[in-house]
Amino acid sequence: MASIENLSQSYSNFFPAERRTRLPGGYMGKLLRVDLSTGNLRAQNLPEEPVLRRLWGGQSLAEYILLHELAIGIEPYDPKNVIVGMTGPITGTGFTPGGTKMTFVYLSPATRYTLGRGATSGFLGTSLKNAGYDGLVITGAAQRPTYLYIAEDRVELRDARHLWGKGARETEDILRAEVNHKDARIGCIGPAGENLVRAAMLVNDYNHNAAHGLGAVMGSKRLKAIVTWGTRRPRVFDKAALIEAGGRWQVALNPRVYTVAKRKKSVGHGEEWGAITKYNWRSTVITDENRGFDQNRVILRPCFQCPRLCPWDVEIGEGPHKGKVGHFNAGSEWMDTFYNLGFKGNDVLYLSERINDLGIECSHFACGAGLAFEAWEKGLLKADRTDGLALEWGSLEAAEKLLERCARRQGWLGNLLADGPKGLAQALGGEALQWVVHTKGGTPAQHEWRPLLSQMLRELVASGGMKPQGAGGKEPPPDLSYREKWGPLDPQRPEGWAWSHLLTEKYRQACGLMGGCWFALNDKKPDGLKSMIDSLNATTGWDVTLDEALDVGHRSIILQSLFGTQRGWLAEQDWKDVGPRFLEPIPDGKFKGFTIAKWLPDLVYEYYRLSGRHEKSGRPYRDTLSHLDLEEFAEWCQLD
Repeated sequence: MASIENLSQSYSNFFPAERRTRLPGGYMGKLLRVDLSTGNLRAQNLPEEPVLRRLWGGQSLAEYILLHELAIGIEPYDPKNVIVGMTGPITGTGFTPGGTKMTFVYLSPATRYTLGRGATSGFLGTSLKNAGYDGLVITGAAQRPTYLYIAEDRVELRDARHLWGKGARETEDILRAEVNHKDARIGCIGPAGENLVRAAMLVNDYNHNAAHGLGAVMGSKRLKAIVTWGTRRPRVFDKAALIEAGGRWQVALNPRVYTVAKRKKSVGHGEEWGAITKYNWRSTVITDENRGFDQNRVILRPCFQCPRLCPWDVEIGEGPHKGKVGHFNAGSEWMDTFYNLGFKGNDVLYLSERINDLGIECSHFACGAGLAFEAWEKGLLKADRTDGLALEWGSLEAAEKLLERCARRQGWLGNLLADGPKGLAQALGGEALQWVVHTKGGTPAQHEWRPLLSQMLRELVASGGMKPQGAGGKEPPPDLSYREKWGPLDPQRPEGWAWSHLLTEKYRQACGLMGGCWFALNDKKPDGLKSMIDSLNATTGWDVTLDEALDVGHRSIILQSLFGTQRGWLAEQDWKDVGPRFLEPIPDGKFKGFTIAKWLPDLVYEYYRLSGRHEKSGRPYRDTLSHLDLEEFAEWCQLD
């Protein structure tokens, strides 16, 4: 295979005026550059095939572009902050499960110094490719609220002043009618993005979002929405082989398919291990949190051509919210968000629809509001700071008003909630500094991870401004048995979990880089990984092996940490800059007393050593960069 050939020396030619190499299958061949300050819109060719073979797409290709185009020292809300959004080669082919992913990267508003990553499924990435583009590079800031219209026959910046202040649902409805294409796909921000809530989301296709601050960066650029429409389809290299591989992928996925019956009784992801977040992470025991769910009407809303059926709509069938409708994605973090504030039953689903419409990331609000409720309970926060609002656990009035205040930065508390739980703890002072949950100023995904060693390690070493990846199991995937000879691991002991996490992080990264959603990945079944790689090869015409796929995922991991290194991140911050409550022994339930803290920092150190980085600085060693063809970043490597 050809080398990347020291791309840093030729980045000016990274997007060739004329292609010299084959465009692999699955790619449309173009990305769209959008300068909101000048209004300039122009298409560019994707890089040459050797580059695409190394980076694939998604986060890896996007962060490589960002590393070259975002100057060090820029603040998240500076017009010079850059948003890069990329699909992957299997996005939108329609022949694989989970071929839906589009990933955006930018400087995180939550941490201010690490990579922000917002990844979404549904139909937005597919629709962008239908319009003829694989990705977007967005720079500058518009003078007034604007939306970006991308169609197969035109690209325009349009006035969005009539949409400013509106929620995500109403915005999507108005824009679909305005562009007069019922199949148009819309990704937009709500009031939270407009008011620069640091973890505001992009919300798309009703049931989906790209979280972790993308909405805030869009708001700083006065970009209300991205509308896409088209009828083009990506060309594939070998359709018959792709149909065969995609069918095998679906067989491996079948045990994980959602059903209406499951949605009508499930309390969310935490029921898999038996713990949820309650009362600001002070209780974990599942009781009757799902009461009334069985009375609801549920409709499954699959992503483009994906058989797992993760997203769903609900019409509440009982109680004070009867008749209200909600639109949800796969993760159920929004359920734990409101369990964390003392809610049960359909109050949870009602409030979950409210937070999605406003465009606030769930864990950002859950950890901030949970801290505020606890501070009220213990007398540290009083009515003079809440504008008279009583923050009682399970109070619907309190939760709804705090959501609105956070989204619109109203009042002392609303403004601090918008900035995040770490800042709120510092403003409250005293014992509140011990009650807070955060990771480097961002927040962990809102599930009760503390009983699970690999998942906790994943949350700690993630950038803090992105949804973490990784978190391996007790045994390696069957498809990797030719190289992985370990397990089963003991969930009560630290040995082996750092490698299990890193290995999983590599192949989950690879799944996303090709344009797949790892919610549609069942690595625990034979052929779960191999069918995925065979799908990539049939799409592109490549001959990628599982070992190469792991290297591609590893490359993306290193690019992610290089971005943070350039801006002052150190690996030691992963376990030092953490809200103390997140590392406390579990307070109750079957995991009572368990904590990862007794194995810190050793687990974090081990993870970085295994990934070819210095355990305290996080900088990659020169050998790591050489192995991954990233020697152009040698000035940021660890020298000893």
